[in-house]
Amino acid sequence: MKTNHWLRSLTLLSILLTLLVSAFSVTGVSAARTVPVEELERTWDRQLDNLRLQGLFYDNIRLYPADFEDLSDLERAHFYLEKFGLALRAANTLVVTHPGFDFNGKVTNQLQATQTIRAMANYLQVMRGMRNKLGELGLKNVIR
Repeated sequence: MKTNHWLRSLTLLSILLTLLVSAFSVTGVSAARTVPVEELERTWDRQLDNLRLQGLFYDNIRLYPADFEDLSDLERAHFYLEKFGLALRAANTLVVTHPGFDFNGKVTNQLQATQTIRAMANYLQVMRGMRNKLGELGLKNVIR
């Protein structure tokens, strides 16, 4: 059982590191196409709205053993929810540091803002994928 927890933690850590590396190692590629400042600001605002909704989902979801016929499904649901929470915390950390944006969501550095947008998109994609996995388990309170 202890090995299973260690393996799960290692898997989650590797996912987080992969997302961070993929988001911030594309400086040469992002310089090739300059995204207008207004588009970056609109995208950041939409992503923050989406992140708020994901946070509400995470705060309100409850996993009860009675909702599952097979306890292995409950275990998988907890695993997916744990991955969801990891992506949510990483995204919230990105919001706190907001590289490339000021406190009001205005672009201060176009390259950093582009990288931040991409990183946030990766985190939101992981959260969407985990919600879909939870929905596949037949949970009624999961909206895809």
